[in-house]
Amino acid sequence: MLIIRHVYLSGFISAVLIAVSFADGAAQCADCDECMPRIALKTNLLHDAMAIPDIGVEVSIGRQWSLSAEGVWAWWSRESAHRCWRIYGGWTEFRFWFGEKVRRRALTGHHVGVYGSMLTYDFEFGNKGWQSPDFTYGIGIGYGYSWCISRYLNIDVGARVGYSVGRLIKYHPQCDTYVCQSHPERRYIGLTGLEVTLVWFPGNKHKNNPVRNL
Repeated sequence: MLIIRHVYLSGFISAVLIAVSFADGAAQCADCDECMPRIALKTNLLHDAMAIPDIGVEVSIGRQWSLSAEGVWAWWSRESAHRCWRIYGGWTEFRFWFGEKVRRRALTGHHVGVYGSMLTYDFEFGNKGWQSPDFTYGIGIGYGYSWCISRYLNIDVGARVGYSVGRLIKYHPQCDTYVCQSHPERRYIGLTGLEVTLVWFPGNKHKNNPVRNL
């Protein structure tokens, strides 16, 4: 298990280092609009609707690459009703953008990417609970499409599939305590995320404007 964690953590760090190297290369470009990075703040509306606050940032690297980092945090509990809704962690995705729209507007159009994730959670409803006492690690690929809805706003719809591994504790409340039913190592391959994300480019006039060649 420890080796697996190191593998996923190494992959996560490698993706960041690759992105930084691209960013260094972009910084050496001529001082032109095509080389200027655009920075976007974003939130996944699906997570927000599930009472899981979500915040992320994405930075364009040149014309067709970007680095996205996103995190979630929720800590809701009603012990008397045996309800618990706790999750925190995040993921980083290195993306390649393609199609005609990205040529005219940054972070717009089709994108594919590779991601690494780290999450821990504790969900309890009624007499059943599921907890990840340590981080659950994941790695995989994603695809999405981002539409322009106004000068500084986009909507990005996408999905991720991949592999995740982590320890899972199944429990139930009994006599003012919690009884463990099982604690297997959970391995999963399949759909790992859906997003309907509101993307905002903070700025005004020409500052951080996603439109190219201004």
